[in-house]
Amino acid sequence: MNKLTDVGIRAVLEKPRNGRVELPDGAVPGLTLRIGKTRGATWSLMIRIAGEGGITDRGHALVGPKRRLTLGTYPHVSLHAARAKASAYLDQARRGESPVEALERAATGRLTVEGLAEKFLTDYVYLKQLRSAYNYEIAIRTHIVAEVGRVVADMLTRDQVRSLMKNAMVQVTPTGQAKARRRGGVEAARSVMGVLRKMINWGIRERLLKRVDNPVAGMQDNLPKKRKKERVLSLEEARIVWHAAGTLGYPFGPLYRLILLTGCRPGEWAQCRQSYIDLKHSLLVIPAQAYKSDHVHVVPLVPVAVQILEYTLTNYAGRQGDYVFSGTDGLAPVSGWTKGHSRMMRAVTAVSGERDVVPWTPHDLRRTVATRIAEQLGVGGEQLIKRVLGHADGSVTAIYNRYGYVKEMREVLERWAEDLMGGEFDPASIFSEPETVPYVIVEETSVS
Repeated sequence: MNKLTDVGIRAVLEKPRNGRVELPDGAVPGLTLRIGKTRGATWSLMIRIAGEGGITDRGHALVGPKRRLTLGTYPHVSLHAARAKASAYLDQARRGESPVEALERAATGRLTVEGLAEKFLTDYVYLKQLRSAYNYEIAIRTHIVAEVGRVVADMLTRDQVRSLMKNAMVQVTPTGQAKARRRGGVEAARSVMGVLRKMINWGIRERLLKRVDNPVAGMQDNLPKKRKKERVLSLEEARIVWHAAGTLGYPFGPLYRLILLTGCRPGEWAQCRQSYIDLKHSLLVIPAQAYKSDHVHVVPLVPVAVQILEYTLTNYAGRQGDYVFSGTDGLAPVSGWTKGHSRMMRAVTAVSGERDVVPWTPHDLRRTVATRIAEQLGVGGEQLIKRVLGHADGSVTAIYNRYGYVKEMREVLERWAEDLMGGEFDPASIFSEPETVPYVIVEETSVS
């Protein structure tokens, strides 16, 4: 087994990945660098404590079951530092002393916010396999640890939390990264407060903290009220968007049109895999593990949507990966939404002939579909609209009736498609222009 090097680690980090990658270190047994699907690399050490497995008849200590220790994140914890930590913990384990218990004893009453954060990520976020794990990591490592990481968690004050919130509200661009996204803002502060509040509540519940109060409680009330987005396009505006999408080419042309035809979230189509599409039965079936509400979502595809997907899969399907809309031959979901939407707005201006087009977002198309269907159904159609949008329904009937109301959903979507297009449709018209937006690997989808 080869020894890890910083050059080799950076090379792996820069490559696109379909899932988590584990890089074992040939220098220290059990030391592994675990690299996430998007970003984030964490040092992990597998150990077995001498004596935990009992004692043989001849008095020899048997090692116990494997335990995993998290040593920190790379490059915050360097390769050299990770090896030093791992070697020290392995020596303790050989002597029959548990590094886990030693750390907990040392941390009693002195557990820092950073230490609590690492335990929270390891024992809650990762163990629970939360799909939002990446967002937790960003909030913790970019804001919480950077601001109050060295503060003893039991001593964290409300004033320190308020200062953290104010700093998180400031939008900044990381220095030395020309194409880096700005971070911070009101919504970032709201997210940071939510993560920190949950983390401290967890620490209290797990008795890692002695305190019984949470200094973050109610802090979000000091932030500006979250504004509800209410932009709904008129039928005429939706038709203009439909025609404008025909000038964009792959992938954004079909993406915008499929959002209009199904009412799905932009991110659901952007991250759609070929395995989700059932052209034989004209269905999009999003599995529970890939869906926001943790349940299977079945979307009937109207004939036009089927034509779009058939054309896309025939002419643009990736060979290396399963993503339908991708700039990396199917290995990763399509990115470049900001530039793609800028092109869309220019196309809308060209099609409509109006310079002052009222701005809208890709998610506003989903709201538009729901509103137009509601106009069709009138009073009493709320249940069917919920089905179309895929909103969670926790009833026992809903759990077993995963394919329920597909016929009714298909009927309302077909009526909406007729209103939207107002004529015959040639799927090849979507692909009249080559895509010119440069692709990058998606690290965090900003659409919902």
